Amino acid sequence: MAIPYRKVRRKIIGPDRKQHEAWVLKQVDYPPIKFEDFVKECVMSQQVSESQMKGIASAMSNRLRHYLELGHSVQIEGVGTLKPVFNAESAETPEELDAQNIRTVKVRFFPHKEFQDSLRKMEFVDLDTLNEKEDGND
Repeated sequence: MAIPYRKVRRKIIGPDRKQHEAWVLKQVDYPPIKFEDFVKECVMSQQVSESQMKGIASAMSNRLRHYLELGHSVQIEGVGTLKPVFNAESAETPEELDAQNIRTVKVRFFPHKEFQDSLRKMEFVDLDTLNEKEDGND
């Protein structure tokens, strides 16, 4: 399977700082996989019950939040590392700096090597071309 995209016309700011129209590739967004469906697929690949898998996933989510809230990075084998990060405003003196200077808090994701390798191997397909082939308009 491949990640679908469409060709769309957009207004962009060019190197000359003027607005131009250009064609760009836009990834086709799908709705997120629901937790229940994700759990069912995990259950099918392992020998545990659905309630056990749900409990494990819930506990992992709870512990992940806990450690991120404490400022720890969390490594998930085969997936990657999640690290809490923040952006803060600067100040003239150290005395003017405190937690009030923090503006945004995010989680940065660093993919594991195997995960990164699979990202490099991803294939992409023009959804409009794919739909034409499926409709028999080749």
